[in-house]
Amino acid sequence: MNIETARYISNYYHRFFNDKENIAHRHIDSLFKLNGEPESSSRYKIYKRKGWITTDKEALELIKNGETEFFINTANRILKEYKSEIFLNNCPNCKKLARTPKARQCRHCGNKWFE
Repeated sequence: MNIETARYISNYYHRFFNDKENIAHRHIDSLFKLNGEPESSSRYKIYKRKGWITTDKEALELIKNGETEFFINTANRILKEYKSEIFLNNCPNCKKLARTPKARQCRHCGNKWFE
């Protein structure tokens, strides 16, 4: 699976994340928002106190090899377990993945399949 498909599944089917994946995802998002702020900063401490930065060993294990691998592994699990509930909206013309499950215009080739 490529990262584009993994991000698509993670963005639009995150309801299928398990508890540890949710914690890991929140941790990744929080680190992104903190933009490299040191652990001594007040914002970092607030994020940690609110539970947005985690110390959960299982959740951190999921992201130990980076966020790309996390998203690919999580998307593969979701696709395997919920295949019938996942809709990969591919363009009928170029077969590439559309931006969203409801998109009706391809961002790659410009094809439109409006009803």
